[in-house]
Amino acid sequence: MTQEAIINAGLKCFASYGYSHTSLANIADEVGIKKPSLYNHFNSKNDIFLSVLASVGDREIDYLSSLEATAEQQSIEKRLHQLYKRYIQHLSESMEGLFFKRVTFFPPEEFAQDIRQMFTKVESKMNELLCPIMEQGKKDKALRSLPTETLTSAYYTLIDGLFLEENFYDRDVFEKRQQASWEIFWLGIQYPAREE
Repeated sequence: MTQEAIINAGLKCFASYGYSHTSLANIADEVGIKKPSLYNHFNSKNDIFLSVLASVGDREIDYLSSLEATAEQQSIEKRLHQLYKRYIQHLSESMEGLFFKRVTFFPPEEFAQDIRQMFTKVESKMNELLCPIMEQGKKDKALRSLPTETLTSAYYTLIDGLFLEENFYDRDVFEKRQQASWEIFWLGIQYPAREE
């Protein structure tokens, strides 16, 4: 039995039930071991949660790294849209995405600082992908000449809004909203033909 198996079980339990409704017994059952065996690897539920949080942060950075291969020969719009669609799909379908929802909507207060640090770390990696595309878009006059931080902030707000909405709509409605949101967003950031 490895720490990794316990972390994976903890991820599933915390993502499904939340921190306060997950017990060590839940995690042990998910792994297929007796509860006392967890103490061979972790001192407490807190330790498991922090290990899960760190693991999710690392996994998200690895996932974002895998998106860096977005074809540079594509238009700025296609590059941004592809990144947008793939990341929303990832958040929607992965256990890491479900965990993100739990710690965002129902954050355990004792881990608020740790959660914030993990989000900041992941956002920094996303910025490494987004900022060069935004800068190139401004240089090529595909995007408005707004501060890059303004453009990335609007991009994150769009994703965050859909991240919340996914909880309330079925797949068909959610996908329509996702497309409509993108169309309006793109109209707002693209370089207007008559901009001085």
